[in-house]
Amino acid sequence: MNVTARNEAMIYLTKEFIIMFETKFNKALVLLLVLYFFSTIIFSQTVYSNKPSSAFFFTLGLTSSNLIKDSVDYKSGISFNGGFIYNVSLSDKINIATEFLYTGKGFKQDSPNVKYRYFYMDIPLYFQLKMSPGFRAIIGAQYSKFTNSQMVNIDGSKQNGVNTEKFNNIKDQDYGFLIGAEINLTENLSMAARYTLSTSTFFEKNKINFGVFQLSFNYVAFRTYQQFFHKKEVPAN
Repeated sequence: MNVTARNEAMIYLTKEFIIMFETKFNKALVLLLVLYFFSTIIFSQTVYSNKPSSAFFFTLGLTSSNLIKDSVDYKSGISFNGGFIYNVSLSDKINIATEFLYTGKGFKQDSPNVKYRYFYMDIPLYFQLKMSPGFRAIIGAQYSKFTNSQMVNIDGSKQNGVNTEKFNNIKDQDYGFLIGAEINLTENLSMAARYTLSTSTFFEKNKINFGVFQLSFNYVAFRTYQQFFHKKEVPAN
């Protein structure tokens, strides 16, 4: 083997060793960081407070929907929604919350007397701004996935008077902005009102969209008092 070939072989082996060392080092570094993160969570001092750090709710309410940019001028329809809410306190002034809802959205026309009902799985994510004790402003976003729909034709001349059949959906999925407010009625019961508007209202011309007003009652199933954020030192005895 001549000197040039030997040098090239040495350079190649050196490069391979450096690459292997960097790969192993990076993996080890990532592993150490992961272990440090979980050990910090597991072995850090548990802090509790007299204020709840998170809460789980059952929610049930009514919706009033209207169509935006429709050419028939349908009237608003009344439906319902229900599901679960989970919120976490980020600070003394802000909560973050998410929901999993089954929501009815509908509209109607008088002649002929027909009601159109659309049902979605809604997943809102929003901030609660604590304006005063027992009162919170709400602002956030929502993702909606279509599940099923029906057209209800009310005809008094027929025997049963009502004919229900499946109907095409307007949107298979949707994204929206939401804004509203929530007020405590009792320690475990609150009332919330908000309005959700499809984002495509602003970005797509001549596209039919939902605007939904929602009034709901939220009941606390349980609360936790362990502090996940804004922990405070516990004084030594």
